[in-house]
This record gives sequence, structure tokens and C-alpha cells, in this order.
Amino acid sequence: MRSYGGVPDRGRLARILLWGIVFLPAAAFAAGAPDPPLPRGTLVEAVACRGDSSQTYTLYLPSGYESAGRHPALLVFDPRGRSRLAAELFREAAERLGWVLLSSNDTRSDGPMAPNERALAALWPEVHRRWATDPRRIYAAGFSGGGMLAWALARATGEVAGVIAVGARFGPRERSAPLRVTTFGAAGDADFNFLEMRDAHALLAGWGASERLETFAGAHAWFPAEMAGHALDWLEVAAMREGRRSPDAALAGRLWASEAARAEADEAAGRPLAASRRWRQMSRDFAGLLPVAEVAARAERLAGTRAARAAARAEARAERQERAWLGRFAAANARLLAAEEPPLLARYLAEVELVELQRRALRRDLAGKTARRQLATLLAYTSTYLANDALARERPAAAAVLLATALRLAPERRDLRCALARAEARAGSPRAPLGSTLAPSPSPAAGDPRPDPQEEPCPPPAEN
Repeated sequence: MRSYGGVPDRGRLARILLWGIVFLPAAAFAAGAPDPPLPRGTLVEAVACRGDSSQTYTLYLPSGYESAGRHPALLVFDPRGRSRLAAELFREAAERLGWVLLSSNDTRSDGPMAPNERALAALWPEVHRRWATDPRRIYAAGFSGGGMLAWALARATGEVAGVIAVGARFGPRERSAPLRVTTFGAAGDADFNFLEMRDAHALLAGWGASERLETFAGAHAWFPAEMAGHALDWLEVAAMREGRRSPDAALAGRLWASEAARAEADEAAGRPLAASRRWRQMSRDFAGLLPVAEVAARAERLAGTRAARAAARAEARAERQERAWLGRFAAANARLLAAEEPPLLARYLAEVELVELQRRALRRDLAGKTARRQLATLLAYTSTYLANDALARERPAAAAVLLATALRLAPERRDLRCALARAEARAGSPRAPLGSTLAPSPSPAAGDPRPDPQEEPCPPPAEN
């Protein structure tokens, strides 16, 4: 149903990056024009790229950075160019492990590809020729469309050692060709891309890539800083296993102990399925570095318990039901956009099962968690992607139904009330009240009067 804009074509991106690294004037990176001293151990904002000064990033050089060294480097792509916010997530782990961070101000999602091509063309030479990095240990991280961009960079270059993807997905084009890049993935349990991330990791595993997928409590957003630290730790283990760095018994032992503690905590909390998966992941991650036979056997024993089997069946059943609902949701949207007669909000609300989802979302079990994710999906699509598509197709009445649905999920959002007023006006009623028969919606909050669709500018839409 959804399309991320701004993910470059593999061949085109490869040509752009080749130009950036090979043909940029060498003088831009010559030793004769060194950077002024930059502070170590702190985030430095608005660093201009040498080859394109319009492109900037937030830089982090760890306290132990040496200009003659070879440091791992992480390129970070936020879908709204929030470079400091994204870099801050990785800062503590980068300091601890000696990584360099370059977080772009210019990457975008849900739009044209040109800004991302330009951002990558400017950043790629920076990480290779300006800073003291290890060319075998260049990584990329991104959230949402930024995660897709990280995978696109890996595909285009073949030189990305690993990817951290949060709340991202593979589009049809990306699914068609194998990608064997080491990937740490994560998604919030209420993220509308939750199943998309599971599908992406199933493909990665099938293609033979080393992968790990984690879940955190939350919606469509970057993961917590603690999980960002786990991601860099995991990539350190992968680098040892893949021969990208020398083995470090002390570091491997510390990370092993940390992972074992988390698995033990899952067992103690009565989560045998989660524990079995952690032990199994450890047996893959540390293979060749530490003895793993015991944890592999422990994983299988736990997976075979009655409680773990029951949890696996419940999880599979919930996933089937969620995928079936996604199919019904897609069909309802197709009918809405194809309808000849004026659409009815009540019919659409019934087709997408809004009332039932809201009822189930109050539960504290797996069904409740799934329903909350479905509601997040419903809000994300109706508030932006589907409504924008309807307006682009000159179906403002359908857009009004979609926006009115979104308002039932987020009645506090003034941007949605304003967008609804404009859609209703385009549908044929220039001063249609927000409670019109076309698409009745909640009343504005006290002190927040109804926007005039002809006069008052709409606030920017909330980010999904």
C-alpha cells in the first residue's frame, strides 16, 4: 500500500558515488588543506562536505580518535534530516567503541530521490578521504526511509560492512535481488512497519545474510539509545566473526555476558519463547569466537517446552489475523477510491473495523498489542499516504473520509482538522463545517477554532 520516495536506483546511485569518490578534485581532501582542530568526544553540527558545501552533517569524533588511525565509521540517515537527534542515539556507544559518526542533515523520505542522491554523493567521499576510517568497516544506519537508504547504499557500493535499519522495509524492487549485508534491524511493537521489518529479515536470512531483529516498546520512531548501543556491540561481534577486525577476547566475553543476562531475564520472567530465540541468536552470533554448543542446546530445549510452543502458536495466529486485516484494509481503500457515488464515512469505518480495533486495543495481551499496531497503521495511512493519493487523483471526497477517520484516532491534531476542511471544500462545499454529512468529525478543542480552509494556513502535518 505504501511507497517510500527518495530511495535511489542501485545503478544510478553507484554511478553518482563513483563520481564522488574518484572524480572530485583531490585538492578538496589534500593534506595541505587540513581541517581546523575539531573537538573530540562531542557532537559537532553543520560540518560542510568538502565536495558540496550545501550538504552538511553532524560529526562525532571519539575521544580516542587519531588522524593516523583506522576507525569504524557510521553514516546515519534520518528521514527528516534530524542529524543531531539521530547521532545522539549512537554517541555513547561510539565513544565507548571508538567509532566515528557522520549524521546527514539532508536525507529525506517520502519524496523525490534527488536530495538523497546528493546527500550520499557528498558524504561518501567524506568518510573515505577526509576522516581516518577503516574502509572495511564503513556502516550505515537509518530510520524508516533512511533505513531503506542504508540498504540502498549497501546494494550500490558493495562496500558497506553492515546496516542498522529501524522501522524500514523492502519495496518490490529491493525484494527482487538478494542483498547479503549484515543487518541489525529494529521496530517498535506499535510500528506500522513491524511486519515489513519481519519480512525484510526473513528475506535477508534466506539470502544468507547475518541478521538480527529486535523489538522495542513504541510506535514508528528511532529505537532507544540503549538499543543503539546494542546494535554497535553486535556489529563489533560480527566484525570479529567476519575477519574485519582482530579478535578481542575481553570484548567478546563482555558482550556474551550481556546477551546471556538478557536471555536469563527472559527465562526468569516466564518468556521461554523469547529466551529460546536469544540463546539461538547467541549461538549464531558468537560461532567461531566462543563455545556455543551449550547455548544452542538450551535454545532447543526451551523452544520445545509446552509454554514456548503455545506462545509461538499464539504469535503466528496473531500475525495471520493482522495480515488478513491488512488485506481487508487495502480492499476498503481500493473501493473508496473507485466508488462513483459520494463515499460514506460510516461504511468506511465499518470496513476498516475501527470500533472493534479500538475495543481490542484496550486489552493487555498479544491481541491488544496487535490491535494497537493496526490502529497506528490506520492513522499513518489515512492521515497522509492515502489522503494525499486521493487528492492527487482528484478524489477530495474520498480524502475527506480518510482524514475524518484519522481524526477519530487523533482528535487533538489540528493539522488533520485543517486538511479535512480543505478536502471538504474541494469536494464541493467551500465552507463545509467539520461536522458535515460528507465526513463528520470531532469538534475542535476549546480555544482552537475551526480553521478557515480559504484563509488560515494549515500547520505542518505531524510526522508518522
